[in-house]
Amino acid sequence: MNIISKRSSLGLAALLAISLTGCGGGSDSPGDGMGVLNLSVSDGGIDAAKVCIKFDGVQIKPTGEDPPIEIILDEPVTVNLLANQGANAQPIIYEQIPAGTYEWIRLMVDAARGNDAGSIDTDRMEEQCLADDGSYLLTENEHYSLFIPSGDQTGLKLIKDIVVPANSSGDYTAEWDLGKSFIAPPGLAPDAIMKPVVKLVANNEVGTLVGQVADGLVLADTCDPDFAPKVYVFDDGVPPNPIDYPPEDSDAPFEPDPNDPVATGLVELQDQGGGLMQYRYSIGFLLAGLYDPVYTCDGETFVLPLDDQPEALIEAGETTTVDFEIDNSGG
Repeated sequence: MNIISKRSSLGLAALLAISLTGCGGGSDSPGDGMGVLNLSVSDGGIDAAKVCIKFDGVQIKPTGEDPPIEIILDEPVTVNLLANQGANAQPIIYEQIPAGTYEWIRLMVDAARGNDAGSIDTDRMEEQCLADDGSYLLTENEHYSLFIPSGDQTGLKLIKDIVVPANSSGDYTAEWDLGKSFIAPPGLAPDAIMKPVVKLVANNEVGTLVGQVADGLVLADTCDPDFAPKVYVFDDGVPPNPIDYPPEDSDAPFEPDPNDPVATGLVELQDQGGGLMQYRYSIGFLLAGLYDPVYTCDGETFVLPLDDQPEALIEAGETTTVDFEIDNSGG
């Protein structure tokens, strides 16, 4: 049997992907010494109905003494991250900026306390967010208006050596784990605090992991009906273990654990054409390297992949396939 079982608390997990691109060529190519800031968003698996984030613009800080460059959107963009899963992304900003190196980028997010964002959004089947509201999250039964402490002053600041080449391309992605980024202590309802756990990676260093999960694994009697089935991706050699989320009544921020999965992907029923339906997952923006993926339908019991693919080798710009079969789950 290739099953490993440990206790776990449940939570949400997702990714926000941001692409910063300096590009040239064509009628829209920048002038000498210029590049283009091309900003998109994407998401990984999350157990929720909607995660709506409203973007007003960005600031990006050149290396050295120059002040940050501020790009304000003519019309704010509200993105439902759940409509942009796996390696998919939604464009947010396309703007020329001077080519060169940058110290950080700050996402200007509309997430203020007490604005009751999303309170009239009751359609959990509709992907569209309410464009005039701020940022909010809907689960199957709950509504949360999201706010960032001191968000008006700090936004979401991502620190990394960023390069936008002249007349060339430099792509980056911010991985935002939503499950570790929300705090909803008693007394704040319907508000919830957003303290994002985010890392920024270069797109030329990342690949994508996809695969199929056998029906019997997703529909097993041992699965937790309140847990959305997922694939957890651990660093090579890290034993599979549950994500240790803070208690629901805690107001403490999430403390990352080096043994936590580096990414998670939601397993969903997908139409493969010709009436063929399969349970599949897709996890984008993984740094190139070796990983140990596992499947779970309760957050604490883990099924390993097929015996002939115990590890996943992620290569930059490539898609790796790892499947999970019922006969490899034990019995």
